[in-house]
This record gives sequence, structure tokens and C-alpha cells, in this order.
Amino acid sequence: MKLEDLKNEINNPDAKKAMTRFFVKLSLLFTIWFFVYTLFLSPRRTIDRPVTNFITVAAVYCINTVSPVQALTWIEHKDNHKNYLIQDNEEVFGIFDVCNGIDLMFIYIGILALLPYSTKRKLLFSIGGIVAIILANIIRVCCLYFIYVYQKSAFEFSHHYLFTILMYVLIFYGWLLFIKKKKAV
Repeated sequence: MKLEDLKNEINNPDAKKAMTRFFVKLSLLFTIWFFVYTLFLSPRRTIDRPVTNFITVAAVYCINTVSPVQALTWIEHKDNHKNYLIQDNEEVFGIFDVCNGIDLMFIYIGILALLPYSTKRKLLFSIGGIVAIILANIIRVCCLYFIYVYQKSAFEFSHHYLFTILMYVLIFYGWLLFIKKKKAV
């Protein structure tokens, strides 16, 4: 697409209306999600508990598979909304509910739901995206564990910046694949 074509598309009144509708729906969807999640789902750990536990179990399995150290186990702290990896009867690493990727999954699916494509395509990409986000999060947790154990000075940067950016790159890549028109899925 040429720059002039892009300018004409942006200045098209129908395109402006469509973009406005999209962002109004997006804002409404995220507002509803925020209130439902904050008031009902998060306090009861309705979604968080099984997702955090699954990520914890998978991370412990992966770490134990590749690690030269003594085997890890884990324990759930229901009151603190987190799980701990246990080594030698000590809590060595925490996995909080807020790090389980639920918000990323909702953001990813929320955008897909509002785009004008077939329901079949939305469903396939939603399932694939959730699987990709969960797998990436398991890898993220494993990497963060090893960074925490072997290079604590790099943990904060890796946790708050590096892996956050990588997770959002994954989501953007999923959206990019979704809007490509090569395949009619």
C-alpha cells in the first residue's frame, strides 16, 4: 500500500466510523472484563487458581527435567494468591496469580473477537493463542527461576522488562498472523 492510499483510507469517513466503533467496543469490553475479574473472578481464584497451578506444575516438571540440582516440588498458598517452588523444604521461588497470563489471554482474545473475520478463524486463533501464551509463560517461569537462582542481579530486569516485552511481541505476532489474508481459515 502506498502512502497516498493509506492517507485516503485514514481520511475515509466510513473507515473513521469503523475505527471509532472498534475502540468504543474495545473500551467497553475491557471495562467489563476489569470489573468482572476484579470483583468476582480474582478474589475467588476461579480462573487464576487452575491456570497458576498448571503453569507451576509444568514449570516444576521442566526444571526438574533439565536441572542438575535436587528436585523441586511446589506448594499452593491460597491466601496469598501464589505458589512456591520448594527445594530442600524451603520456599525458593514464587509464582503469583498476576503472572499467570490471564490478562494477556484476555487482551489477545478480546482484540480477535472484535475484528471482522469468521467465527471459525477467531476460534482457531483464540485456542492457538491461549496455548502459545501458556507455553511461553511456562518457558518464562522456568527461565526466571534459573535467572533467580544463578544470576539474581538480572532477575528484576528480566522479570519486569525483558519477558514482558517478549510476551507482548508474541501477542502482536498472533494478531499479525490472524489478519494476514493468505489462508481462508
